[in-house]
Amino acid sequence: MLIYQLLIRLVSFFAPIAGLFNAKFKQQLSGQKKSFTLINLDAHRPVVWMHVASLGEYEQGLPVLEKLKSERPDYQIALSFFSPSGYENVKGKAPVDALFYLPFDTKANAKKLVDLLKPTLALFVKYEIWPNYLQELERQRIPTVLMVARFYPDQWFFRYAFGKQQLHRFTKILCLNDTSAILAKSVVSPAMVFNTGDTRFDRVTAIAKSDIQLEWAEEFIAGRKCVILGSSWEEEHILLATVLREFHDPTICFIVVPHKVDPKSIGTYRSQFAEPVALYSEHAFQSAHRILLVDRIGMLSSLYRHADLALVGGGFKTGLHNVLEPAIYSIPVLIGPNYHKFPEASALVEKGGVIVITNSDDLELYLQTLARQPRVLEELGIQNRLGIEESSGATDRIYDQIKTFL
Repeated sequence: MLIYQLLIRLVSFFAPIAGLFNAKFKQQLSGQKKSFTLINLDAHRPVVWMHVASLGEYEQGLPVLEKLKSERPDYQIALSFFSPSGYENVKGKAPVDALFYLPFDTKANAKKLVDLLKPTLALFVKYEIWPNYLQELERQRIPTVLMVARFYPDQWFFRYAFGKQQLHRFTKILCLNDTSAILAKSVVSPAMVFNTGDTRFDRVTAIAKSDIQLEWAEEFIAGRKCVILGSSWEEEHILLATVLREFHDPTICFIVVPHKVDPKSIGTYRSQFAEPVALYSEHAFQSAHRILLVDRIGMLSSLYRHADLALVGGGFKTGLHNVLEPAIYSIPVLIGPNYHKFPEASALVEKGGVIVITNSDDLELYLQTLARQPRVLEELGIQNRLGIEESSGATDRIYDQIKTFL
């Protein structure tokens, strides 16, 4: 613990210098300075505090937040983020009573924040384990729950005594699968570990039921079959650009929603295609183009409802993005070969609705199938929705585990 205290002090000291060279880090530091002033809660109402790292973890925590608001409206919800990519995207939209950046995990910050929040319960999502905050919560006898926890054998929680000590500080650990639960039980009492499932299945189901229609997408698609590249990287763009040099079927169009949407990246992506590319920010939705590049974030999960086939990015790198978002709409999903660390993807691959491709020939095969035998793909897509429905219910199971503390 002494080494950790020294390290976190050094990080806090040198952070302003690092912020001079990294815009995202600078934004985080600026937000952290305002954190304590943004917490204006009613002292007469109880508080549940949830901490998430970024946008992906927020999406996993959101169903539980909504359940809490519905079942216990007397409680206030405080939500903290570590990353600007999460905080800045949900600011003003999250269903919470206080939203702030988590200050650095020093002893002083931990005491100040916990004293200010006085939470009845603290929820940490997935990997968010901060020793000083956990120690302060434990000292004040506040229940702490790690939810949607996902573990691997080589994680530091299992390799070092310091890591194991942090897991022991939690009151309960709620895992997203059996593998994670077994690992957690090897370190802490099995009585405090439960496999409650992955809330992302519930989240995508709720989004699909919202029936948000994007008129601009329909204007662009104009009755054609639509392929959406979601959270795509350069690797997926190169595959598509290669195929489109020879594939000219006018009944199919493509909407590309890249993971990075800064102007420099968008310029690079646009130039990769050997044909005119419409751009969302230019409101160029004419069906004369067959490629639309979306240079805005926050619409992808709803946009998938307009797709007949999806290619989800990251599988040719090391971080596959969310396959559940398109799969809920009963469409087949193509991914790259690096998916084995993602259990939800592996499960849908086994069912046949998520399909692994390795090169442009594979991609062309499925585009040809979409053009000539769409019913084949429709049958594969149905397996995706069935798989998601079978795995839903994590939100209710998590709530059942935490309501005893409320």
